[in-house]
Amino acid sequence: MAEPTDPLASWAEGQPVRVDLRGRMLGHYRLIKHLGSGGMGSVYLAEPRLGGPQVAVKVLHPELSQDAALRARFSAEARTVNLIGHPHIVRIFDIDDAREGPIYFVMEYLQGTPLSCMPRPMEPGLLVWLLSQACDALEAVHRAGVVHRDLKPDNLLLVERPGEAPLLKVLDFGVARTHPEASSRELGPGGQVFGTPAYMAPEQWAGEPVDGRSDVYALGVTGYLLVTGQLPFSRGQQAQRVFAPHGPPPPRAPHELCPGVPESLSHVLLRALARQPWERFASAADFKQALGQAVRAQPRVTPGVEARPSRPRGPAHPVRLEPNDPTPPPTWVARVRHAEGCAPLVVHCGGLDAQGLIMSCAEPAPPPGTHLEFSLQMGGEAVECVGEVMRHVDAVQARAQSLPSGVALRFVRPSARLQELLQRLGPARAAPPPH
Repeated sequence: MAEPTDPLASWAEGQPVRVDLRGRMLGHYRLIKHLGSGGMGSVYLAEPRLGGPQVAVKVLHPELSQDAALRARFSAEARTVNLIGHPHIVRIFDIDDAREGPIYFVMEYLQGTPLSCMPRPMEPGLLVWLLSQACDALEAVHRAGVVHRDLKPDNLLLVERPGEAPLLKVLDFGVARTHPEASSRELGPGGQVFGTPAYMAPEQWAGEPVDGRSDVYALGVTGYLLVTGQLPFSRGQQAQRVFAPHGPPPPRAPHELCPGVPESLSHVLLRALARQPWERFASAADFKQALGQAVRAQPRVTPGVEARPSRPRGPAHPVRLEPNDPTPPPTWVARVRHAEGCAPLVVHCGGLDAQGLIMSCAEPAPPPGTHLEFSLQMGGEAVECVGEVMRHVDAVQARAQSLPSGVALRFVRPSARLQELLQRLGPARAAPPPH
């Protein structure tokens, strides 16, 4: 049989080659430019068929499409991002993981500079200003029960909008995992380790359970590199940290390498790099607080000039942000009990009011009339709830109301405590009823 000439036909037949999909239609999007490739997929600049802002489309590599585990991992990246919904995390608009075609998801197209391309050593105030935004994103990620596991300067993008201050975005959740799952040193195609070695915490290298403190470690490595111009550990020292009984001595303090670095900032970064997780900051929020106490979280500016960092130098990352993007509406996290003996499924919710909410979910969505048991995180506590599926909310309806796509739930026999917390929302925060 002759080799297929259609890239999509090659994909469907599982040919072990990477195909160029420029000029093709994937769903409602025409791929017009290849922007780059990673271990899991390729990213294209795309235009919606019916018009609108350009987007970025990430497509799973064809040679990986026959591996069910890798297909699930790729789809989970998009779902992970959507579950969290945070202004410092790249937004996902659409996902298609149908088994009969290419797996892809559609995300915002950002224009900016990855921190790996910014000049270093970096001015301490600018560093703290950037890391503080990354900590805000990580705190939201960890509260949703997710560990990023591949934080590094390439995945931290400084974007700019006309008339607005620069904004840091956290990218690439391709190896993210929920806390119970993030417990093994997983291998990808060809046996490579998921994650970037120079930024991986010792427990991640050793295949031990990881949590948010592993991301704090990676952000500490990033901060050390940016403020000193060098990594804290050589490859040999990194291996010692994992396998030697006591490991190598701590890295040199940043203020010893760069006299302009405050000693207080050195102490904060070295604590984030501690070998044992319990010796680091307990959370990204604690890391941010310590950074702010060590250095004023703002770059030095000329008197009379607006207090904002200068435009970063270096090549632009091939993604662009929509102008005038509104502040996202309030979101909540729920943990749904979906099977006996399985860990609860962490989901993102929106449109919460006294009657019910919109719960994000993947296809196939549960049919109307289904009762779901879940705990809803409200007011710093988890409240047990039962909801009845009233209808499905498709992507078009969701975008029109700035809500997640999924199902609209009506509370069934809400407890007195749930009713009390719902009353505290107030009319200003109550979203349009989901029924």
